[in-house]
Amino acid sequence: MASIFKRDGSWVVKWKNGAGRWMQRRTSCATKLEAQELARELERKAEFQRHGLEPIEAPVSLTFGELLDWYTQNFAGQLRSQSDRRVAEKHLRPRLGALALPEVTAARIDEALCTAEAVLSPKSINNLRGFVQTVFSKAIQRELWKGANPADAVPRRKVPKRAPSYLKAEEVGPVLAQVPAEWRCLFATAVYTGMRRGELVALQKADVDLTQGEILVTRSWEAGTTKSGRARVIPVHHELRPYLAQAMRESPSALVFPRPDGSMHSPNVDLAELLRSALNRAQLVEGWAHKCRRCGHVEHSASSEVRRCPKAGCDFTLWPSPKPRNIRFHDLRHTTATLLLKARVPLAVVQRILGHSSPTVTAGVYGHLDVEDMRAGLEQLSFRPVEEPAAEVLPLAVGGPHGAPVVRNLGKAASLPSAPGEIPEARGGVTASGPSWIRTRDQAVMSRQL
Repeated sequence: MASIFKRDGSWVVKWKNGAGRWMQRRTSCATKLEAQELARELERKAEFQRHGLEPIEAPVSLTFGELLDWYTQNFAGQLRSQSDRRVAEKHLRPRLGALALPEVTAARIDEALCTAEAVLSPKSINNLRGFVQTVFSKAIQRELWKGANPADAVPRRKVPKRAPSYLKAEEVGPVLAQVPAEWRCLFATAVYTGMRRGELVALQKADVDLTQGEILVTRSWEAGTTKSGRARVIPVHHELRPYLAQAMRESPSALVFPRPDGSMHSPNVDLAELLRSALNRAQLVEGWAHKCRRCGHVEHSASSEVRRCPKAGCDFTLWPSPKPRNIRFHDLRHTTATLLLKARVPLAVVQRILGHSSPTVTAGVYGHLDVEDMRAGLEQLSFRPVEEPAAEVLPLAVGGPHGAPVVRNLGKAASLPSAPGEIPEARGGVTASGPSWIRTRDQAVMSRQL
């Protein structure tokens, strides 16, 4: 709200400009009424600037920290998740916040990102780079910054691609049985539909039609659109109907999966910890760490069977602690996609269920499943087994001392004598008179006469 006051005999107007900064101006207004009219005019102009209807002249002293404040005030409500903004406040503001915008170069941004690499993954670094890029893009649109976007020149980090984690078909039932009752309907919906976490907590009762068996996915968190920006319809599995009916019956608000007071869950809710705890109770773990509470001895095993400390003089009972699997709540979405693809559901159908922009995206995420398709293709090949050739009589060879024909096995090679004068035993193509590959012209003629 604009205000006016008198200083040294002149009327001063104070208002918040289009960039969200408080401004003061000494005026030449002779009366209070004129100063009030000017304040209203400046406030109206700032409102037009905030909505992009008028250009904003960037103050010379605008810093990167002030630009972050302006972006938070005007656009933070449009973000589906506030995590990138919080990470930027933690890792970028201390290093870049006091710099004027001309000093925020690509080199300085990259230097700040390199410092954050010690605690952030490559994917998080790329997300942080994208956030800075978006902030400068909005500033360019509103004419707060007239130079090039410095984040465009910052190189992206290479993200290692790994196969998504997922639950096996026989693991889904035991895990759902161990999820707390107040969360079980949400977890079941995640597995049966492949919906994202933000789409689940923003799902409204009006979007669920149990009569037709359809779920309309149109929003994520507080945003009015999904991550892909497209609404999609997901059929309701017959085993999912009781879960959805129970959740809608117990919900005190328009949301299907709200807090106990009816409000939407916070993005900080740790659904991954709930999933890991359910896996531990179902004993679907990577292994067990058996710890001695007396001497501190630790040993690892695939079994939770109780054992005693092997250290001399201790013999204390070891306490088995589960080693949880490295799994996230988002991996329930991967579970849906993986089990569908393993069941030979067409890729285009899985893409529509997940809400990917194209089947290419789905194939890129779940490309590791092509191994099974290649295996099935190779199994179509069928060849007759290679048989060992039968023994045949060589009519041109007489190897025995009495002219007996030599039997030669074409499947085995004849062995040579190991030393001069040594005669090997008759074996395969070798006779007592010598190797069967020894032939003479007279023997061949004799054989033809016989």
